[in-house]
Amino acid sequence: MVLDMSTNYTIQDIFTLYGLDYIKTHKLSNEQWKVYNQIRKCKKEESGFHTITCKDCGKTITGFNSCRNRHCPMCQSYAREKWIDNESSYLLNCPYFHIVTTIPSELNELTLYNEKLIYNILFKATSESILELSKDPKWLGAKVGITSILHTWGSNIDFHPHIHSIVTGGGLNNNKWIESNDKYLFKVQVLSQLFKGKFLGMLKHIHNDLTFPNSLSYLKDFKKFNDFLRPLYNKTFITYIEPPKGSAENVIEYLGRYAFRVAISNERIIDISNGIITFEYKDYKDNGKIKIMKLTADEFIRRFLLHILPKNFTKIKHYGLLANRNKKTTIKLCRILIGQKIFSDFTVLRKRKLHKFICDDCGNEEFVYKFYYPLRS
Repeated sequence: MVLDMSTNYTIQDIFTLYGLDYIKTHKLSNEQWKVYNQIRKCKKEESGFHTITCKDCGKTITGFNSCRNRHCPMCQSYAREKWIDNESSYLLNCPYFHIVTTIPSELNELTLYNEKLIYNILFKATSESILELSKDPKWLGAKVGITSILHTWGSNIDFHPHIHSIVTGGGLNNNKWIESNDKYLFKVQVLSQLFKGKFLGMLKHIHNDLTFPNSLSYLKDFKKFNDFLRPLYNKTFITYIEPPKGSAENVIEYLGRYAFRVAISNERIIDISNGIITFEYKDYKDNGKIKIMKLTADEFIRRFLLHILPKNFTKIKHYGLLANRNKKTTIKLCRILIGQKIFSDFTVLRKRKLHKFICDDCGNEEFVYKFYYPLRS
Protein backbone atom coordinates (compact mmCIF):
# COMPACT_ATOMS: atom_id res chain seq x y z
CA MET A 1 0.00 0.00 0.00
CA VAL A 2 1.45 3.39 -1.07
CA LEU A 3 0.19 6.63 0.47
CA ASP A 4 0.82 10.28 -0.29
CA MET A 5 3.47 11.14 2.34
CA SER A 6 3.27 14.91 1.87
CA THR A 7 0.89 16.18 4.55
CA ASN A 8 -2.23 15.53 6.65
CA TYR A 9 -1.54 12.12 8.14
CA THR A 10 -4.33 10.23 9.87
CA ILE A 11 -4.94 7.25 12.13
CA GLN A 12 -6.54 5.67 9.08
CA ASP A 13 -3.26 6.04 7.16
CA ILE A 14 -1.37 4.36 10.01
CA PHE A 15 -3.84 1.46 10.12
CA THR A 16 -3.64 1.12 6.32
CA LEU A 17 0.16 1.09 6.24
CA TYR A 18 0.98 -0.89 9.36
CA GLY A 19 -2.23 -2.48 10.63
CA LEU A 20 -1.90 -5.85 8.89
CA ASP A 21 1.57 -6.40 10.31
CA TYR A 22 0.29 -5.47 13.77
CA ILE A 23 -2.69 -7.86 13.81
CA LYS A 24 -0.47 -10.75 12.68
CA THR A 25 1.46 -10.55 15.95
CA HIS A 26 -1.13 -9.19 18.42
CA LYS A 27 -4.46 -10.47 19.65
CA LEU A 28 -7.26 -7.89 19.44
CA SER A 29 -10.45 -7.93 21.46
CA ASN A 30 -13.72 -8.03 19.52
CA GLU A 31 -14.25 -4.32 20.15
CA GLN A 32 -10.69 -3.40 19.14
CA TRP A 33 -11.08 -5.42 15.94
CA LYS A 34 -14.35 -3.66 15.16
CA VAL A 35 -12.84 -0.19 15.70
CA TYR A 36 -9.73 -1.06 13.68
CA ASN A 37 -11.84 -2.18 10.69
CA GLN A 38 -14.28 0.72 10.86
CA ILE A 39 -11.57 3.39 11.03
CA ARG A 40 -9.63 1.71 8.21
CA LYS A 41 -12.73 1.77 5.95
CA CYS A 42 -14.15 5.13 7.05
CA LYS A 43 -15.17 7.33 4.09
CA LYS A 44 -13.76 4.73 1.71
CA GLU A 45 -15.52 2.75 -1.02
CA GLU A 46 -15.62 -0.31 1.27
CA SER A 47 -18.08 1.52 3.57
CA GLY A 48 -20.65 2.15 0.85
CA PHE A 49 -21.94 5.53 -0.24
CA HIS A 50 -24.81 7.98 0.20
CA THR A 51 -26.65 10.52 -1.90
CA ILE A 52 -27.99 13.88 -0.75
CA THR A 53 -30.63 15.29 -3.09
CA CYS A 54 -32.07 18.80 -2.91
CA LYS A 55 -35.86 18.63 -2.54
CA ASP A 56 -36.26 21.83 -4.56
CA CYS A 57 -34.00 21.65 -7.61
CA GLY A 58 -32.94 17.99 -7.54
CA LYS A 59 -29.20 18.58 -7.38
CA THR A 60 -27.51 15.45 -5.97
CA ILE A 61 -24.26 15.12 -4.04
CA THR A 62 -22.62 11.70 -3.59
CA GLY A 63 -20.09 10.72 -0.91
CA PHE A 64 -18.66 7.69 0.85
CA ASN A 65 -20.15 6.72 4.22
CA SER A 66 -18.37 7.55 7.46
CA CYS A 67 -17.98 4.87 10.14
CA ARG A 68 -19.48 7.03 12.95
CA ASN A 69 -17.41 5.15 15.49
CA ARG A 70 -16.86 7.13 18.70
CA HIS A 71 -13.12 6.35 18.57
CA CYS A 72 -12.62 7.62 15.01
CA PRO A 73 -10.93 11.05 14.78
CA MET A 74 -12.76 11.78 11.51
CA CYS A 75 -16.29 11.20 12.87
CA GLN A 76 -16.60 13.39 15.96
CA SER A 77 -17.49 16.87 14.64
CA TYR A 78 -21.16 16.36 13.82
CA ALA A 79 -21.77 14.12 16.87
CA ARG A 80 -20.22 16.82 19.03
CA GLU A 81 -22.42 19.56 17.55
CA LYS A 82 -25.58 17.48 18.10
CA TRP A 83 -24.59 16.73 21.69
CA ILE A 84 -23.80 20.37 22.47
CA ASP A 85 -27.12 21.41 20.95
CA ASN A 86 -28.94 19.03 23.30
CA GLU A 87 -26.88 19.87 26.40
CA SER A 88 -27.37 23.61 25.89
CA SER A 89 -30.99 23.03 26.97
CA TYR A 90 -29.71 22.39 30.51
CA LEU A 91 -27.22 25.25 30.86
CA LEU A 92 -27.50 27.40 33.97
CA ASN A 93 -26.38 31.01 34.18
CA CYS A 94 -23.82 30.34 36.91
CA PRO A 95 -20.08 29.68 37.23
CA TYR A 96 -18.87 26.20 36.24
CA PHE A 97 -15.78 24.50 37.69
CA HIS A 98 -13.60 21.93 35.91
CA ILE A 99 -12.51 19.06 38.18
CA VAL A 100 -10.14 16.21 37.23
CA THR A 101 -9.79 13.01 39.26
CA THR A 102 -7.17 10.35 38.50
CA ILE A 103 -6.00 6.99 39.80
CA PRO A 104 -2.31 6.04 40.23
CA SER A 105 -0.38 4.11 37.58
CA GLU A 106 0.08 1.18 40.01
CA LEU A 107 -3.51 0.23 39.15
CA ASN A 108 -3.12 0.38 35.36
CA GLU A 109 -2.64 -3.33 34.70
CA LEU A 110 -5.51 -4.31 36.97
CA THR A 111 -7.72 -1.70 35.28
CA LEU A 112 -6.97 -2.99 31.78
CA TYR A 113 -8.28 -6.42 32.79
CA ASN A 114 -11.34 -4.98 34.53
CA GLU A 115 -12.27 -1.92 32.52
CA LYS A 116 -16.04 -1.79 33.10
CA LEU A 117 -15.79 -2.50 36.82
CA ILE A 118 -13.02 -0.03 37.57
CA TYR A 119 -14.25 2.71 35.24
CA ASN A 120 -17.64 2.48 36.95
CA ILE A 121 -16.20 2.92 40.44
CA LEU A 122 -14.02 5.75 39.13
CA PHE A 123 -17.23 7.53 38.07
CA LYS A 124 -18.96 6.62 41.32
CA ALA A 125 -16.13 7.71 43.63
CA THR A 126 -15.77 11.00 41.72
CA SER A 127 -19.46 11.92 41.76
CA GLU A 128 -20.03 10.88 45.37
CA SER A 129 -17.01 12.90 46.55
CA ILE A 130 -18.09 16.06 44.72
CA LEU A 131 -21.72 15.76 45.85
CA GLU A 132 -20.75 15.04 49.47
CA LEU A 133 -18.43 18.04 49.72
CA SER A 134 -20.81 20.40 47.93
CA LYS A 135 -23.65 19.46 50.32
CA ASP A 136 -21.44 20.22 53.34
CA PRO A 137 -22.34 23.71 54.73
CA LYS A 138 -18.63 24.24 55.34
CA TRP A 139 -18.17 24.52 51.57
CA LEU A 140 -21.39 25.21 49.66
CA GLY A 141 -24.28 23.52 51.45
CA ALA A 142 -26.20 22.59 48.31
CA LYS A 143 -26.64 19.91 45.66
CA VAL A 144 -24.68 20.76 42.49
CA GLY A 145 -24.97 19.51 38.91
CA ILE A 146 -22.18 17.37 37.46
CA THR A 147 -21.33 16.20 33.96
CA SER A 148 -18.48 13.67 34.04
CA ILE A 149 -16.46 12.37 31.08
CA LEU A 150 -14.04 9.43 31.06
CA HIS A 151 -10.68 9.76 29.34
CA THR A 152 -8.20 6.89 29.39
CA TRP A 153 -5.15 8.55 27.83
CA GLY A 154 -2.43 11.04 28.55
CA SER A 155 -1.03 13.39 25.91
CA ASN A 156 1.52 10.72 24.89
CA ILE A 157 -1.45 8.33 24.33
CA ASP A 158 -0.26 5.96 27.04
CA PHE A 159 -2.78 4.54 29.50
CA HIS A 160 -3.90 7.15 32.04
CA PRO A 161 -7.56 6.77 33.14
CA HIS A 162 -9.12 9.89 34.64
CA ILE A 163 -12.43 11.74 34.86
CA HIS A 164 -13.15 15.30 33.71
CA SER A 165 -16.13 16.79 35.54
CA ILE A 166 -17.83 20.10 34.86
CA VAL A 167 -19.60 21.20 38.05
CA THR A 168 -22.11 24.01 38.59
CA GLY A 169 -20.79 26.75 40.86
CA GLY A 170 -23.99 26.73 42.87
CA GLY A 171 -26.79 24.38 43.79
CA LEU A 172 -30.15 23.72 45.42
CA ASN A 173 -30.90 23.55 49.13
CA ASN A 174 -34.58 23.30 50.16
CA ASN A 175 -35.68 24.93 46.90
CA LYS A 176 -33.23 27.81 47.37
CA TRP A 177 -30.35 28.56 45.03
CA ILE A 178 -26.96 28.81 46.78
CA GLU A 179 -24.24 30.52 44.74
CA SER A 180 -20.58 29.55 45.17
CA ASN A 181 -17.61 31.84 45.38
CA ASP A 182 -16.62 32.54 41.76
CA LYS A 183 -13.05 31.31 42.35
CA TYR A 184 -13.57 28.68 45.00
CA LEU A 185 -15.71 25.54 45.40
CA PHE A 186 -13.80 23.48 47.96
CA LYS A 187 -10.17 22.65 48.73
CA VAL A 188 -8.54 20.34 46.23
CA GLN A 189 -6.64 18.51 49.01
CA VAL A 190 -9.91 17.68 50.77
CA LEU A 191 -11.42 16.36 47.54
CA SER A 192 -8.30 14.30 46.79
CA GLN A 193 -8.35 12.57 50.20
CA LEU A 194 -12.09 11.88 50.09
CA PHE A 195 -11.94 10.58 46.52
CA LYS A 196 -8.97 8.33 47.33
CA GLY A 197 -10.71 6.78 50.34
CA LYS A 198 -13.93 6.17 48.43
CA PHE A 199 -12.22 4.71 45.36
CA LEU A 200 -9.97 2.30 47.27
CA GLY A 201 -12.88 1.26 49.48
CA MET A 202 -15.00 0.51 46.42
CA LEU A 203 -12.12 -1.40 44.83
CA LYS A 204 -11.90 -3.65 47.89
CA HIS A 205 -15.65 -4.18 47.78
CA ILE A 206 -15.53 -5.59 44.22
CA HIS A 207 -12.47 -7.80 44.88
CA ASN A 208 -14.38 -11.05 44.26
CA ASP A 209 -15.59 -9.79 40.88
CA LEU A 210 -12.15 -8.79 39.57
CA THR A 211 -10.17 -10.67 36.93
CA PHE A 212 -6.47 -11.04 37.71
CA PRO A 213 -3.86 -11.65 34.98
CA ASN A 214 -1.06 -14.14 35.66
CA SER A 215 1.27 -11.36 36.78
CA LEU A 216 -1.25 -10.33 39.47
CA SER A 217 -2.71 -13.76 40.30
CA TYR A 218 -1.42 -13.53 43.88
CA LEU A 219 -3.94 -10.74 44.47
CA LYS A 220 -6.78 -13.25 44.41
CA ASP A 221 -5.94 -13.63 48.09
CA PHE A 222 -7.83 -10.77 49.76
CA LYS A 223 -5.13 -10.25 52.41
CA LYS A 224 -2.49 -9.84 49.70
CA PHE A 225 -4.88 -7.56 47.81
CA ASN A 226 -5.15 -5.37 50.92
CA ASP A 227 -1.35 -5.38 51.23
CA PHE A 228 -1.12 -4.30 47.58
CA LEU A 229 -3.51 -1.38 48.13
CA ARG A 230 -2.11 -0.23 51.49
CA PRO A 231 0.77 1.91 50.06
CA LEU A 232 -1.74 3.71 47.83
CA TYR A 233 -3.38 5.26 50.89
CA ASN A 234 -0.14 7.18 51.40
CA LYS A 235 0.05 8.22 47.75
CA THR A 236 -1.45 11.43 46.41
CA PHE A 237 -4.27 10.80 43.95
CA ILE A 238 -3.73 13.69 41.56
CA THR A 239 -6.83 15.88 41.61
CA TYR A 240 -7.31 19.26 39.98
CA ILE A 241 -9.92 22.00 40.29
CA GLU A 242 -9.91 24.72 37.66
CA PRO A 243 -11.77 28.03 38.17
CA PRO A 244 -14.83 28.88 36.02
CA LYS A 245 -14.40 29.05 32.24
CA GLY A 246 -16.40 32.23 31.54
CA SER A 247 -19.94 32.29 30.17
CA ALA A 248 -22.25 29.28 30.10
CA GLU A 249 -21.94 29.19 26.30
CA ASN A 250 -18.15 28.92 26.62
CA VAL A 251 -18.55 26.12 29.15
CA ILE A 252 -20.69 23.96 26.88
CA GLU A 253 -18.28 24.41 23.96
CA TYR A 254 -15.39 23.54 26.29
CA LEU A 255 -17.26 20.48 27.56
CA GLY A 256 -18.06 19.36 24.02
CA ARG A 257 -14.37 19.31 23.15
CA TYR A 258 -13.68 16.99 26.09
CA ALA A 259 -16.73 14.81 25.51
CA PHE A 260 -15.84 13.93 21.92
CA ARG A 261 -12.07 13.89 22.10
CA VAL A 262 -10.31 10.67 21.05
CA ALA A 263 -6.91 9.39 22.17
CA ILE A 264 -5.09 11.48 19.55
CA SER A 265 -6.34 13.84 16.86
CA ASN A 266 -5.08 13.54 13.29
CA GLU A 267 -3.77 17.10 13.50
CA ARG A 268 -1.09 16.07 16.01
CA ILE A 269 0.46 13.46 13.68
CA ILE A 270 3.58 14.84 11.96
CA ASP A 271 5.07 11.89 10.08
CA ILE A 272 4.37 8.17 9.59
CA SER A 273 7.20 7.05 7.30
CA ASN A 274 9.70 4.21 7.74
CA GLY A 275 7.73 2.46 10.48
CA ILE A 276 8.02 5.42 12.87
CA ILE A 277 5.08 7.57 13.98
CA THR A 278 6.04 11.12 14.94
CA PHE A 279 3.51 13.27 16.78
CA GLU A 280 3.15 16.28 19.08
CA TYR A 281 2.32 15.97 22.76
CA LYS A 282 2.13 18.20 25.82
CA ASP A 283 4.65 17.44 28.55
CA TYR A 284 2.73 18.35 31.71
CA LYS A 285 5.80 17.57 33.82
CA ASP A 286 7.51 20.44 31.98
CA ASN A 287 4.84 23.14 32.29
CA GLY A 288 2.80 21.81 29.38
CA LYS A 289 5.49 22.42 26.75
CA ILE A 290 4.74 21.05 23.28
CA LYS A 291 7.26 18.34 22.45
CA ILE A 292 7.80 15.72 19.76
CA MET A 293 7.52 11.98 20.39
CA LYS A 294 8.55 9.14 18.08
CA LEU A 295 7.09 5.64 18.48
CA THR A 296 7.35 2.55 16.33
CA ALA A 297 4.16 1.93 14.38
CA ASP A 298 3.66 -1.23 16.43
CA GLU A 299 3.84 0.67 19.74
CA PHE A 300 1.67 3.52 18.45
CA ILE A 301 -1.11 1.15 17.38
CA ARG A 302 -0.82 -0.73 20.68
CA ARG A 303 -1.27 2.48 22.63
CA PHE A 304 -4.16 3.69 20.49
CA LEU A 305 -6.05 0.42 20.92
CA LEU A 306 -5.66 0.60 24.72
CA HIS A 307 -8.29 3.34 24.65
CA ILE A 308 -11.06 1.41 22.91
CA LEU A 309 -13.85 1.38 25.49
CA PRO A 310 -15.85 -1.76 26.29
CA LYS A 311 -18.93 -2.33 24.15
CA ASN A 312 -21.88 -0.09 25.11
CA PHE A 313 -19.93 1.55 27.94
CA THR A 314 -21.24 5.06 28.65
CA LYS A 315 -18.35 7.53 28.84
CA ILE A 316 -20.47 10.61 29.70
CA LYS A 317 -22.59 10.60 32.87
CA HIS A 318 -24.68 13.18 34.74
CA TYR A 319 -25.19 13.51 38.49
CA GLY A 320 -26.87 15.72 41.08
CA LEU A 321 -29.03 18.43 39.51
CA LEU A 322 -28.25 16.98 36.08
CA ALA A 323 -29.13 13.35 36.87
CA ASN A 324 -31.52 12.15 34.19
CA ARG A 325 -34.40 11.57 36.60
CA ASN A 326 -36.42 14.81 36.94
CA LYS A 327 -33.62 16.79 35.22
CA LYS A 328 -35.98 19.03 33.20
CA THR A 329 -38.06 19.92 36.27
CA THR A 330 -34.99 20.56 38.42
CA ILE A 331 -33.28 22.78 35.83
CA LYS A 332 -36.50 24.75 35.33
CA LEU A 333 -36.66 25.42 39.09
CA CYS A 334 -33.00 26.46 39.16
CA ARG A 335 -33.55 28.92 36.33
CA ILE A 336 -36.52 30.47 38.10
CA LEU A 337 -34.49 30.88 41.29
CA ILE A 338 -31.51 32.33 39.41
CA GLY A 339 -33.77 34.62 37.39
CA GLN A 340 -32.36 33.19 34.19
CA LYS A 341 -33.78 33.77 30.74
CA ILE A 342 -33.91 30.90 28.26
CA PHE A 343 -30.84 30.80 26.01
CA SER A 344 -32.99 31.36 22.92
CA ASP A 345 -30.31 33.14 20.89
CA PHE A 346 -27.70 30.54 21.83
CA THR A 347 -30.02 27.66 20.92
CA VAL A 348 -30.80 29.18 17.51
CA LEU A 349 -27.07 29.66 16.89
CA ARG A 350 -26.40 26.00 17.68
CA LYS A 351 -29.19 24.81 15.39
CA ARG A 352 -27.86 26.92 12.55
CA LYS A 353 -24.47 25.27 12.93
CA LEU A 354 -26.14 21.87 12.66
CA HIS A 355 -27.46 22.52 9.15
CA LYS A 356 -24.86 20.52 7.29
CA PHE A 357 -25.87 21.34 3.70
CA ILE A 358 -27.26 24.31 1.79
CA CYS A 359 -27.89 23.82 -1.92
CA ASP A 360 -25.35 25.82 -3.95
CA ASP A 361 -27.80 26.15 -6.84
CA CYS A 362 -31.03 27.25 -5.13
CA GLY A 363 -30.20 27.92 -1.47
CA ASN A 364 -32.66 25.29 -0.22
CA GLU A 365 -31.91 23.53 3.10
CA GLU A 366 -34.19 20.49 2.74
CA PHE A 367 -32.66 17.30 1.37
CA VAL A 368 -33.47 13.63 0.82
CA TYR A 369 -30.76 11.32 2.18
CA LYS A 370 -30.23 7.78 0.86
CA PHE A 371 -27.59 5.39 2.14
CA TYR A 372 -26.19 2.36 0.31
CA TYR A 373 -24.13 -0.29 2.08
CA PRO A 374 -22.09 -3.18 0.63
CA LEU A 375 -23.67 -6.62 0.92
CA ARG A 376 -22.19 -8.80 3.64
CA SER A 377 -20.76 -12.06 2.39
